[in-house]
Amino acid sequence: MLIDRWGRPVNSLRISITNACNYNCFFCHREGHNANGSEMTPQEIGRLVRLLSDLGIRTVKITGGEPLIRKDTEDIIREIKNAGIEEVSMVTNGWFLSKRACSLKEAGLSRVNISIHSLRRDVYRKITGVDGLDRALKAVDRAIECKLMPVKIDFTVLKGYNENELWDMVDYVSSKGIRLQVIELLPVDPSLIKYYCSLKEFEEKLSKIAVRKEIRELHGRPIYHLGNGATVEIVRGTINPYFCMKCTRLRVTADGYFKTCLRKDNDLVDFLSIMKSGGSDKDLVEAFKRAVRLREPFNKLPGLKPKYGDIQEV
Repeated sequence: MLIDRWGRPVNSLRISITNACNYNCFFCHREGHNANGSEMTPQEIGRLVRLLSDLGIRTVKITGGEPLIRKDTEDIIREIKNAGIEEVSMVTNGWFLSKRACSLKEAGLSRVNISIHSLRRDVYRKITGVDGLDRALKAVDRAIECKLMPVKIDFTVLKGYNENELWDMVDYVSSKGIRLQVIELLPVDPSLIKYYCSLKEFEEKLSKIAVRKEIRELHGRPIYHLGNGATVEIVRGTINPYFCMKCTRLRVTADGYFKTCLRKDNDLVDFLSIMKSGGSDKDLVEAFKRAVRLREPFNKLPGLKPKYGDIQEV
């Protein structure tokens, strides 16, 4: 396993397999990168993950765009799973999921996050640009049937749109026996700041009624277990140094770059051109190590300095 200069282990990849999407969510950041080159093939993704699994990568999350726009997503999942990865998960808007949930499970997908930012049809359409709520809700039921568990609902809180639906979402996941991931908006574009809504008050209420609280390794995210059976995970990445200091993830863009942080645009390390030019496995590993060296917390604790002069391999 590699440990970056700040003492953070790198054991997870977030792989965008396409920038294309059939939705038009007005706050979408496209994983912080507008892909320009060709998308990676399943075999290229498989080769990359096989090499990095030897360096401590244990979990992979597949994202987009909308990953199910690709017809070969199942092939990609097989390649990743066969590389020795413990858990493969995916984020999707749910539009295509109902028909493919079981084939994704058979390919090796462990679980799924379905983005549902409102339970009201008109609000959902305003946020996403698509009249897709019914399909997303059917996708939840189908994911449960196909045992893509735990199913998580990703709910980004947007001031003026859905901030009054928080407890409705809690009741919904309780009724389904699934999990809710409440996400604080990252206003990567200054024009989005007006939609930012703090989760502080909501989390304070959760902490008072929760029967149990745990802290997830990734980002130090708090998870609250409620008496009605609901499980609520809080993702607060804005102005949150503890979120950054607990980050164990490296990103992979759809056009073949390592990206160290969603919030940075000067941190890309090209690896796909190495593959396409006949580069060796050693060359690819060196590109990965270079990306780990570039990792730096976007939000830092006061006075924080690197723990090591270079990355550590343990």
